[in-house]
Amino acid sequence: MRILHCLLTREFAGTERHVAELANQQALTHDVTVLLERHTADPRTGGDIARHFLPSVRIVRANRAGYLPTLFRVVRSETFDIVHTHLGKASIRAGVLKVLGLMGKTPVIGTLHNAYRARTYGKHDGLICIARWQQDSLPEGCQHQSILIANWTVPSALFPLEQAMLREAFRRQHALPPGAFVICAVGRMVEEKRFDCLLQAWRQAALPTDTYLVLVGDGPERVRLENVCADYRERIIFAGYRSDVPDVFCAFDGFVLPSRREPFGLVLLEAMAAGLPVCATAAGGVLDILENVSDCLVKPDCIDALAAGLVRLRQQPGRTWDLSFHVLEEQALKTEQFYRRFC
Repeated sequence: MRILHCLLTREFAGTERHVAELANQQALTHDVTVLLERHTADPRTGGDIARHFLPSVRIVRANRAGYLPTLFRVVRSETFDIVHTHLGKASIRAGVLKVLGLMGKTPVIGTLHNAYRARTYGKHDGLICIARWQQDSLPEGCQHQSILIANWTVPSALFPLEQAMLREAFRRQHALPPGAFVICAVGRMVEEKRFDCLLQAWRQAALPTDTYLVLVGDGPERVRLENVCADYRERIIFAGYRSDVPDVFCAFDGFVLPSRREPFGLVLLEAMAAGLPVCATAAGGVLDILENVSDCLVKPDCIDALAAGLVRLRQQPGRTWDLSFHVLEEQALKTEQFYRRFC
């Protein structure tokens, strides 16, 4: 099967990891091409999806004319069995070609990494939802052409000794004392991730003095967040962007996800795969992941609830989670089977 993935982005976060891992898995048995923006490195963090593809995945970049003309050129000059779009910008452009009849008979499938919008996905032949809330919110006419295929997590490839060395190196780098219980939060520092709520909850929780909070990530909110906790920052560490997530989870003892809205929560899966106890807001795809462990869930945008959740988290040991529903190979097979409904 010849597959063309379309993604127009300039960063490396959850969606980009999803696309890279899916394309790499599909390339084991299929001919896979990925159409990217001309420049894909995040100017702030340096994160770049292009570095995460296997050599077997062919990468095409948009030319000077732009993404839409390049997409048109690629689909007219080559034959694909499926065009698979991700996020709004690439999906809208594929939809434009579909409306104009310039896609030929090639089916166009989209993965919803956020909410459904008719302007973005209304002309797609099929839709893949990564969480139940997305599928439940689809217009009635779209339900029959959709499928729910949850996200996955790829376990760390590090050996136990390598994990121990990374844990020690990270803690030494950030002057974390021996025996410290380290809670982490990981993500882009933007308003909807509610790191500000987490910092206020941290202060209110008044956890034991051997407990530390590490924020991994960067973004436009970082300076404001650092100012928010300027007067009580002795046990809060801003570790910056890391390119080795999910490997770095071995350095921590607990994980917290304070987002107001989380389309799926890939970073939550990664923390669970590392055996960490977790505390997460009951929003979006998080409800799918933790539907049977309500003691790990807290109300979104609620400082009191999050503070109480941090207290519970501090008391939890390492945990073995059942992630058998979130295996890349199985989800990639479901994706291929969905493709074949339209080929």
